[in-house]
Amino acid sequence: MVALLALVCGCSSLQVHRDTPPQTVPPAASVPPSAVDAVPSAEAIARANPKISPAVARAIEDVLRQPSDHPRAAVLDFSAHSTTPRFHLIDRTNGRVLRTFRVSHGQGSEGARRDGHAEVFSNVANSNASSLGLYRTAETYVSEVYAGLAMRMDGLSPTNSNARSRFIVIHAAKYMESESWDVKKAQRPGLSDGCFVFSKSDRDAVVSSLQGGALIYAIYKEP
Repeated sequence: MVALLALVCGCSSLQVHRDTPPQTVPPAASVPPSAVDAVPSAEAIARANPKISPAVARAIEDVLRQPSDHPRAAVLDFSAHSTTPRFHLIDRTNGRVLRTFRVSHGQGSEGARRDGHAEVFSNVANSNASSLGLYRTAETYVSEVYAGLAMRMDGLSPTNSNARSRFIVIHAAKYMESESWDVKKAQRPGLSDGCFVFSKSDRDAVVSSLQGGALIYAIYKEP
């Protein structure tokens, strides 16, 4: 039973014992004011990325206006279904979407229908829910819990300020591999305990692109 729970839930409570993170928070990065003033508008971003929603375009503009010296950022649109690629990797120099990935949401974020749509968000420990707001990527490490590369995040918003103490990290899990979920009755990826969980190859691409203090903005627009 314990092994089964660890497979289904990407962020096992075992990490409290094995993956306890340091409580230091990296210093905020900075960017010259002139660069912030040159950020393209949401309208310009939407024209450059015709496949994204207006909400994602506005979120990209917002995250580009946040101080950062990292060349990339990301916007995670939790209003999209879990089968839909919804984690958008952004080039900060021009606001273009470089790649988009599927990513899990927390089991505590599923609504009453439990149909793959996130509807509930929380910053509370043991809620097993995803949190909205601005994150900054922190240190990478090899996790004993997830058996592979993982990357910690610090929550920069009141809605995700407990991300580090809740062990909300980026990692991979078998339930995000397409061959694992698309043959199941539900035909959708599994659920985490609030972590941003990817397939193994997508995890590697995300960590490689965003490690070292990149900003990630998790949003939700009610239908």
